[in-house]
Amino acid sequence: MINENLIKEYWYDMIKIRSITGEEAKLAEYVADKLKGFGLEPKMSYYEGDEEKQSPSVYAVLDSGKPGPKLMLIGHIDTVKVANGWNTDPFTPTEDGDRTYGLGAMDMKGGLAAILATTKYYSENKDKFTGELVLAFVSDEENLSKGTYQLVNEGLSTDMAIMAECRFDNMAIGFRGRYSIEVTVSGKAAHASHYPNVGENALISGSKLAIAIEELPTIIHPTLGGGTWVVRSIEGGVKNALIVPEKCELFIDRYTVPGETYEVCEKQILEAAEKLGLAGKVDVRLKPRKSAYMEPFALEESHVLVQTVKETFKEVTGNEIRIEFDKSVCDSNILANSLDIPTVTFGPSGGNMHGANEYGHIHQVLAATEIYIKTVSKLSK
Repeated sequence: MINENLIKEYWYDMIKIRSITGEEAKLAEYVADKLKGFGLEPKMSYYEGDEEKQSPSVYAVLDSGKPGPKLMLIGHIDTVKVANGWNTDPFTPTEDGDRTYGLGAMDMKGGLAAILATTKYYSENKDKFTGELVLAFVSDEENLSKGTYQLVNEGLSTDMAIMAECRFDNMAIGFRGRYSIEVTVSGKAAHASHYPNVGENALISGSKLAIAIEELPTIIHPTLGGGTWVVRSIEGGVKNALIVPEKCELFIDRYTVPGETYEVCEKQILEAAEKLGLAGKVDVRLKPRKSAYMEPFALEESHVLVQTVKETFKEVTGNEIRIEFDKSVCDSNILANSLDIPTVTFGPSGGNMHGANEYGHIHQVLAATEIYIKTVSKLSK
């Protein structure tokens, strides 16, 4: 069913191709060439702002010619920058037992290789599945997910999706959401020598508000757990002038669960400010961004896609896969919310993600390919 040498060839070829966020064009071309070789008609997708066309996504559809479900296999083609401390060339796949070292070996060119191998298999065996396979290789995931958002704008949609991200011993079927919130606390400027009799120190007020924000309650979801508040930065004041600070800026990460909207979060902050005597002195706003913020989602464990991957994982590996609900966000949030696609996140993994000496496991890339192939077949029945 699987050609181990061919899968490793795809994986290693892609590790050799530099595809740091914003520089994905060469890898996109490689993927497009492979899809063409499978008899497909790949399309390049460019997000707004990519004027030099150096950060495309690639997608294609493999149609069985028979009615059936429409399943997406999706992964990102970009990597983070090269970290300091590599013991090998990050763009030269280096085997050491079951490990292969290289930038993107874990995150997530092994998953991309599994998608390509699955696509090749079904392009040669259309009689073994029904419906359509949608193959998506997206850019900018390590930044703002502009590649996936652009596919949303282009109307790409399916019945179900597998995000081939690097989490092999578990399958995520839900993720929390996230808002970036900016807060301005106003005080009253005065000569520092006259303080505290004159002036109101916005840094002190902002610090008190920051503590109160991190203690604000959140909803507890049955599977995702609770939301969280993280005050990531506090800025204000002037070092080289004798002035009582009149402005303090807070930057807040708010991780959410279903039922927690931005409007609810803003109200909570303003109510906390009022309790501190800061009513009318605090401005709260969602940090502007062109793309929508990622909202939380949780797929039911009884969903056919979840059960099929779970069953197939055990069939291929002999082990039970752990079902998880992730505390962070990823492109799966976009599929589940912006496109209303039931999405599971599962793919080959490894170690040292986003750091020096990143590696992927060879046996996991091979097993993930077999799991994808068998999952497609089972969903066709």
